[in-house]
Amino acid sequence: MTAHTLKTLALAVTCAAFGSALQAEERQAPQYQVEDCCSLCPAAHDASRYTTNYMKNFVTLMDADEGWLFRSVEDLRTEFGTSEVGYQRLKELRDGLKQRGVELVVVYQPTRGLVNRSKLRPADYQRFDYDKALRNYRQALTRFEQLGIWVPDLTPLTDEDSDKEFYFRRDQHWTPYGAERTARLVAETVKRIPGFEDIPRKEFVTERVGLMGKTGTMQNVASQLCGTGYAVQYVDQFVTEPKNASDGDALFGDDSSPKITLVGTSHSGKNYNFGGFLEEYLGTDVLNAAFPGGGLEGAMIEYLASDAFQNDPPKVLIWEFSPLYDLASDKIHRQLMASLNNGCSGQTELLASEKRLHPGSNEILVNGENKLLTLRGNRHQLDLRFSDPSVKRVDATIWYLNGRREQLKLEKPNTVDTDGRFAVELRDEPGWGDQNFFALEIQKPEDSADDLKVQASLCQRPSGPNQQVAQHSAND
Repeated sequence: MTAHTLKTLALAVTCAAFGSALQAEERQAPQYQVEDCCSLCPAAHDASRYTTNYMKNFVTLMDADEGWLFRSVEDLRTEFGTSEVGYQRLKELRDGLKQRGVELVVVYQPTRGLVNRSKLRPADYQRFDYDKALRNYRQALTRFEQLGIWVPDLTPLTDEDSDKEFYFRRDQHWTPYGAERTARLVAETVKRIPGFEDIPRKEFVTERVGLMGKTGTMQNVASQLCGTGYAVQYVDQFVTEPKNASDGDALFGDDSSPKITLVGTSHSGKNYNFGGFLEEYLGTDVLNAAFPGGGLEGAMIEYLASDAFQNDPPKVLIWEFSPLYDLASDKIHRQLMASLNNGCSGQTELLASEKRLHPGSNEILVNGENKLLTLRGNRHQLDLRFSDPSVKRVDATIWYLNGRREQLKLEKPNTVDTDGRFAVELRDEPGWGDQNFFALEIQKPEDSADDLKVQASLCQRPSGPNQQVAQHSAND
């Protein structure tokens, strides 16, 4: 074989090899180098830029691994529970429910820092005192139990190693998978409550019904501050229904109202199916009275004041909320207790009036128009009913005989229909409880109808250690 022939053969082999390699490369899927597209701007780390009340819940956003965002305050908190005053108020609510034959269950959510701390970047992971956070979280659960409240131990959730994310990457809500794992633990606690076995049983099944897209609340705040865009996160969505619902035997107990009720925050909303998972694991109906946008107290206040609760209270009331809420809030507690007691319904009205409101301030109730009464704050409550049920806010002033006054603002969520009723106890903390009520003024709500009326009454609290019949003042 000549040299020329050898060169020709070598060239042919090389060309063939190159062609084969080129064809193989064309058959392979394209390869891309993928990197996170977004990072937070300096404004996101400046707490002063979080100007609205809503944005203040997200102070301050932090970048994390795999496209996660965290809140440096709420998600990485190490303190849990409430003050001694807060625990005292929770016990008063628990005792009031117990008098109605209702057992209170508190679902106190673990934070994203406790559950999803592995997503934090190394420097933030080192700064987060996980051991202190877990220790204080456990102590808070113990304190709730000491008040006589049923408290599911959710600490096992902090040690889970699941490929199904508990929380959304850029949203403070749990995913349906997080709701499912929480419901399983809650059901274990509820089943231990005396009398649970007497609750009618029903079999439920949960099915995946598609995907749910979540842009994320943190993602939205990041966009406002930085103009940053993120991809929508998709997760499986579920629905729970009675098994063989068309079968008459499966409808056992449908002629009576559920004996278990769920109230709480948007975590208990239908999107995440927390109530449905509870039905599946408890094997009984659960009335889901929760709604989005109500915060800590919104759903609870509405439910306690409802005919459903007042006429047929449940055996078990499950209250779900996160650690970010102020459990010691005086205004919230006063509304909860007044709603539990159904305002002045069934009580003797010591002061009462019905008036049409004119723009500006309106004098509604006055002590002493007929006879001056002793109406101390720690013994009495107010009940307001507007003729328009869409009224969502009350701006009022409560005056006392010594000239002291309280500016009172009561609000209801815009996310649900309400009844235009507001009930609230007078203040009873030291320095206020012994003050004698003098007058109530109400500002006419903005954009309300010209013929808006309000029925107002003041009555004695129906229960509690401070119960005492109103007495005539020594100055009569």
